[in-house]
Amino acid sequence: MEHNNSAIRFLVKGFIQVFSILFIVFFVTSVAAREITLTWEANSEPDLSHYIVYWGNSSGNYTDNSGNIGLTNEYTTDIPDDGQKYYFAVTAVDEAGLESDFSNEVNSFPGMFISTSSNWNLISLPNVAENTPIEDALGPIMDDVVTIWAYVDGVWKHYNPETPNTSTLLEVRPGQGLWLNMRGNAELYIPETVPVDGVHLSQGWNLVGLNSASILNMPQAISSILNNVISIWTYQDGKWKVYDPENPNFSDLTSLKPGYGYWIKVNSACTWRY
Repeated sequence: MEHNNSAIRFLVKGFIQVFSILFIVFFVTSVAAREITLTWEANSEPDLSHYIVYWGNSSGNYTDNSGNIGLTNEYTTDIPDDGQKYYFAVTAVDEAGLESDFSNEVNSFPGMFISTSSNWNLISLPNVAENTPIEDALGPIMDDVVTIWAYVDGVWKHYNPETPNTSTLLEVRPGQGLWLNMRGNAELYIPETVPVDGVHLSQGWNLVGLNSASILNMPQAISSILNNVISIWTYQDGKWKVYDPENPNFSDLTSLKPGYGYWIKVNSACTWRY
């Protein structure tokens, strides 16, 4: 396996690409007392040997590690109940013993971070409550927002922070996808995900998000609507990706992740459950 040290944001910088390029997908799934569960997107490289999880109570300074945990992409550990924040990162090791650089870093607050870049980003908010005012949902990054668009029941709605009184997108709801035009890079913290009962899809195109705490592989991610799906598109790192259920081997969208937005086209109205 070729060892490549070029640095790409949110990418393990060694020989293995473990993490999503645009959004941080390595995140704390749950915190029970001081038991921490972490998940990340599994890699498909044939000579991947195992992962190692590192942590410590100072950012970038990891004093403990899991050792070889095999090929699982989930890890649970106990940390001291001392009120401190702990920081975690993962490396990947190949069969030759070459270890990648550290992944993106997460901490022991439950939840995930959505990182946006300047220009257009297709996102969703996994744990948003029903009818949340858009200023509340995106408040921490609103200074960097140029405009926000959503496709609701076949109608485009927009929000402009400079002209809120003439905006038509005033609230966000669970399972909704959003187009964000940003003037600069920004990071939005999403607390622990609270899954919803299901996302209603209308016949035709729907702009939605994944309200799950975990990354779901295709086609299992859409098993409840597999007979309804015509295609699924997403926009990641400035590129479009697609899943075509009739041609899965030619699809480059292989998993769905919380924090991203997805265009899903269905042949009839249905409810997406996962």
